[in-house]
Order: sequence, then C-alpha cells, then structure tokens
Amino acid sequence: SVAAAVANAKLLAAAGHRADAVAAARQGCETEPRAVRLCEQLAALHAEAGDRAALEPVVGTLQALQPDGAATHYFAAVASFLAGDTGAALTHAERAIGKDAGYAAAYDLAGAAHTKLGHGELARRAFETSLRFDPHDSTAYTNLGLLALAAGNRAAAVDLFAEALWLTPADEQARTGMRQARAGTE
Repeated sequence: SVAAAVANAKLLAAAGHRADAVAAARQGCETEPRAVRLCEQLAALHAEAGDRAALEPVVGTLQALQPDGAATHYFAAVASFLAGDTGAALTHAERAIGKDAGYAAAYDLAGAAHTKLGHGELARRAFETSLRFDPHDSTAYTNLGLLALAAGNRAAAVDLFAEALWLTPADEQARTGMRQARAGTE
C-alpha cells in the first residue's frame, strides 16, 4: 500500500539509508499510477538534502498530479528558495499556507524568506506560527534565536537556542548561535 511504502521510505531515511529511502519513494512516484504521497515523500527527501536538481523534476510531477496542493506549493517554494529566488519561495509558501493553514513547514519557509528579504517582524511571526502547529520544530527555535541575536536580545537567543538543541542536539547552526549569544552574556 502507499501508506506502507511512505512509512518504509521514512524509516529508511531515519535509519540513515537515504539512497534506499529515495529509491523506495521514487519507485512509487515514477510507476503508474503515480502515488502523490510517495512523490511528496521523495520531494521531502530531496528538500531535506538541499538537492535542488533532484527536487525540481519531482515538483514538476507534483504540479501535474496535484497542481494546487499545499505540498506542491511547499516543495515549489523549497526549490525556489534553493535556487535563490526568495520572492517566488515566499509566494509559494504563502499559497501552501492558504491551502493548509496548519502546514508548519510552510511557515518556516515563509519565515526564512522574510528573513532574507529583511522583514524581521514578519519572519518572527511566521516562525512563531510554525511553533503553534509544531512545538517540536527545532528549526523555528533556531531561526527565532538568530532573529533575537540579530536584535541584540542575547538572553532570549540563549533560551531559543537551548530549546532547539534540546530537540535536535546535533544542530550546528543552533550551537554556533548559542556560542555567539553566550559570548555576549558572560
């Protein structure tokens, strides 16, 4: 079943077998009838790896299968962001949110785009909204920590980086931010 194939791909990825996870998801995405959920899983694997070249064709497949789906817009946003097109990334992230107001990852991407565009307050609101839908989102905590650090609020930054590191101990960006924030509070 599609659900079992998606679960299998997720388990393989979680176990560090990315190539096997990609192969499992690709099979369901490229075999007729194409399974949208497997295409979404394949897109997620490529997005997580930051592999724009591999992500873009999957986005094209999703656009053909489900042109106005929240995940389709989200992965189009990721591909645009990876290509350096921040405006298009924000547009697609906002469309994903319009289709699914609880899509936490789309808020993270919107926040990242707002950050790149210099819209600090909009970025902060997007990351905070992401946390309302997914309070275990270490990415949102890290990004909020970076915004607090940039605003000179080192104490808040330390708290946010600590939360991110509690959730994802290997997060190098949060570790670096924590060192920078602590350097100013000692």
